[in-house]
Amino acid sequence: MKNIRAKRVASKGQSGGWKHAGLLLSGVGISNLGDFIYIVAINLMVLNMTQSPAAVAGLWIISPIASVCTKFWSGSLIDRYDQRQLMIGADMLRAVLVATLPLMSSLWMMYAVMFLISMSSSIFVPSSQVYITRLVPAERRKRFNSLQALISSGAFITGPAVAGVMLMYLSPAAAIYANAVSFAASALILMFLPKLGIGEQKIGTGSRLTPRMIAQDWRAVLSFSRKSGYVVGIYALFQIILVVGMSLDAQEVVFIRQVMNLPESQYGALMSITGIGYLAGSMLVWLFAKHLPIRHMMGGGVLLVALGYFLFACSFSFELAAFAFILLGLCSALANTGLVTFYQNNIPVDLMGRMSSVLGLALSVLQVASILIAGVAAEQLSLRMVYTVVSGIMVLAALGLWVASMLPSRSRYYDEPAKPKSMVG
Repeated sequence: MKNIRAKRVASKGQSGGWKHAGLLLSGVGISNLGDFIYIVAINLMVLNMTQSPAAVAGLWIISPIASVCTKFWSGSLIDRYDQRQLMIGADMLRAVLVATLPLMSSLWMMYAVMFLISMSSSIFVPSSQVYITRLVPAERRKRFNSLQALISSGAFITGPAVAGVMLMYLSPAAAIYANAVSFAASALILMFLPKLGIGEQKIGTGSRLTPRMIAQDWRAVLSFSRKSGYVVGIYALFQIILVVGMSLDAQEVVFIRQVMNLPESQYGALMSITGIGYLAGSMLVWLFAKHLPIRHMMGGGVLLVALGYFLFACSFSFELAAFAFILLGLCSALANTGLVTFYQNNIPVDLMGRMSSVLGLALSVLQVASILIAGVAAEQLSLRMVYTVVSGIMVLAALGLWVASMLPSRSRYYDEPAKPKSMVG
């Protein structure tokens, strides 16, 4: 009887855990869907207001600048306060701010509101990462992360499609309001998640943030980085490869239209192919996650992503470019799921907010610099040459990362916790 009762308790706890995970995925998924609707609508709204491509380009620089301004201190906030409450607050604030955008008559006022929205996102994303790590048991993280990638890819596909339909029959303002509603709905769903407290380590919980406290937190991150140089190095190298890839993405439309001389219809088809590839890759990762070692998901996945960029740089036809974009889409979900699981399993949860913010700050600075450098290099040199050289370097870096992950002396960083006996079967 005791065994039966124990099994019932374990089963109830397991179903409750998946229920909470499902709520979290629903909240984040609805928010992601609204984000992709928002991206399409805000670009069109700014273009209609200004008729200036430069004004539209300015939208893409707001997010990394806001990230730089926020991540100096946000990690200290995230590790000291209830991450669930921070997520709910960030969603509610974004809902209100987004709803005010159609009321703005000045471009600079819109930029200012979007800057605040991006700052809120810079708090929401690492807060959700810490909360996920604390909510989802280690043995389920890879499965959860693969499902999150699947939901994100679905939003990537359906968000622009929904925005397109709304723009056909309504207006950009209506799409913006739909995004505000999505943030409010996400906040409402997150309210049903359990309160997990703040963490086991005493780091001045609830204290008012001061410059001295933030400086101490930075020293704690640097101290951990020195002790765990391999983990931080692998994570940083992976993110640098992706950031460099983003600098190429900024020149993507120019490469396709002016270097490859493809029409706008084929450019749109390539974007759709990428989204479909990412959705298919996310589905495959979700189905086979338990059979895929983390080191191969992360190392092999990022290598194939880099090869996708290299193949695109060498493309002279729509068909080869389409194959490169399919490879990019398929393997991005594989690589990202592996990286997130590796990060969750090797970074202490009580330090994760500060670690994400410090590393995110450095990556945001690198992102701005790499986009500017790639743009200047493309003006002075051949864009195809820039694409080929940079993507070639990405392939070598990704190969080095995969080799480093295969070292027998580092195998403990890729060990996967076994399922508890009560959950087997």
